[in-house]
Amino acid sequence: MEHYDVVVIGAGHAGVEAANISEKYGLKTALITKNYSDLGKLSCNPSVGGVGKTHIASEVDILGGIICKIGDKSAIHYRVLNLSKGPAVWGVRAQIDRDLYSQNMKKYIKSSKIDLIEDEATNILEKNNKIIGVELSNIGKIKSKAVILTTGTFLNGKIYFGNESQEAGRIGNSSSKVLAKFINKNFKTMRLKTGTPPRIYAKSINYDVLEPQTSENNGIFLSYFTKQNTNKKINCFITKTNNKTHKIIRDNLNKSAMYSGIIKSQGVRYCPSIEDKITKFGDRNGHNIFLEPEGLNSDLVYPNGISNSLDKKIQLKFLRSIKGLEECEVDQFGYAVEYDSVDPRELKNNFETKKIENFYLAGQINGTTGYEEAAGQGIYAAIHAAIKIKKIKFSKKVFERDNSYIGVLVDDLTKLGVTEPYRMFTSRAENRLKLRTDNSYERFSDVINTKIFDNLEYNLITKNIKNEKSILKKLSLLKYTPNDLMKKNIKVKKDGKIRNGFEVLKFLEPTVNTFKKFYKLNINQKLLTKIYFDSKYEVFYDRERKSFQQLHKNKNMNLSNVNFNKIPSLSKEILEKLNKYKPTNLYDAGKISGVTPSALFQIIKHRKTKGSKVA
Repeated sequence: MEHYDVVVIGAGHAGVEAANISEKYGLKTALITKNYSDLGKLSCNPSVGGVGKTHIASEVDILGGIICKIGDKSAIHYRVLNLSKGPAVWGVRAQIDRDLYSQNMKKYIKSSKIDLIEDEATNILEKNNKIIGVELSNIGKIKSKAVILTTGTFLNGKIYFGNESQEAGRIGNSSSKVLAKFINKNFKTMRLKTGTPPRIYAKSINYDVLEPQTSENNGIFLSYFTKQNTNKKINCFITKTNNKTHKIIRDNLNKSAMYSGIIKSQGVRYCPSIEDKITKFGDRNGHNIFLEPEGLNSDLVYPNGISNSLDKKIQLKFLRSIKGLEECEVDQFGYAVEYDSVDPRELKNNFETKKIENFYLAGQINGTTGYEEAAGQGIYAAIHAAIKIKKIKFSKKVFERDNSYIGVLVDDLTKLGVTEPYRMFTSRAENRLKLRTDNSYERFSDVINTKIFDNLEYNLITKNIKNEKSILKKLSLLKYTPNDLMKKNIKVKKDGKIRNGFEVLKFLEPTVNTFKKFYKLNINQKLLTKIYFDSKYEVFYDRERKSFQQLHKNKNMNLSNVNFNKIPSLSKEILEKLNKYKPTNLYDAGKISGVTPSALFQIIKHRKTKGSKVA
């Protein structure tokens, strides 16, 4: 019988990250997948990143993960979201060639020491509530010190096209029914839902009438280690639904699995189906659709924004009512997926289950959605398995809530649980000004080592960190009076304050030439952008810290008389949850999944303004 330190079940984004980091930390690792061809498969949208999502992915990258590196190797289109705002909410989004991503992932896993096993896990083996191995359909039993389960949407998975349904984790892949029995027997579970849009043949789209969206060429990538991307860059295109589209959908809601009552589980709030959009936002004339090519050599297009569970005939009808898609042909129709997930409050904060020792859960099984959220959980669970089994040294502060988005995600899941598929947003972090994508290496500097990076990567990151420290030290030694700065045409208050070079940086244009001319120091643009915003945000860091303290100070604030509907700054989602759960104090409000720190501050402000009377 084969013996492993760690067995990872499922080779999606959570699974490959778990297996990769487990192997890097010296644990004998097996990765179980039903089909070798599914390794590195982008089940839904062909992209990586976005606001909140890039933040998690960048942390996975610095922890030794692979989603960003494989993403950059496979990218065919780049955008930086929120570039007009501050860097705390910038989000790189890369359009990915599906085939390239899968090929690059397979190549990477094959070159590692991971044992890739093509088989189906049918049972988790435990003795006295402690993991001893897993049972596979063909091979039989294999021993393991720990198991990391990353089943995605496969536990009792069922897909829906209108009133038509079939048991599957995704189209073309059977659901895991036998393993689901073990999970449902031992843990509190719930049914959740996600969905995907149809895939359209590119040749059937009239691009001449559509607005192109070109790839940005600004040298910003997903991975800290990527220097360039040599793949051909292609355009995406934008179209939108219209009143005719909406009428077709409204008239046929009875043929939608979601709205006919067949599906009763909760879907993804921030990735709503087109049925949800036209029902909940019926006043809008149209909803944007981003036509995203699935690859350089693919004839398929992913129409981002119209996931649905409608009857196939209705899908084709509403598609052909959309500008540019009047004669479109469909390769695969959209569908909804319903699946079992475990209440994440069944987990300890290291993602080990409370009931079975050395049994870890990661990814969508914990009630989340998204590739990046799954990747973050996979690497997190495996690191903690390595801490326990291999006794590796790992700084605890890395995953504290104020130091990482992965820490925020873990804390939210294990303490608050979920009522709908969880998605990361920057608003969920109290400390978001410091949790930027450009400084993950700084926040995680204590755990950067030669086990998780090759020599080239390790030397690059350590050299850059050393260079940054050197520049910051030199800047700290430079002193400027208000008169010195005014002579250089920099407007500051005549307050007599002596400022060092770092404090002055926020007054300059963040360009390499300006920096070199002013300080007589050489710097690269990547580092300059990072320390420029550190300088600019320095005063706000202290405010963030005090705000966090304010939340703790007011945790017992009485909310029993507060009319939350009279707080205009609260989002529709937060109002819905506050009115449903009716928290009696601020602490209880903060325990509601989805109620952000920003919302709590607004409640405090409103409560103090209105006083103890009617609020």
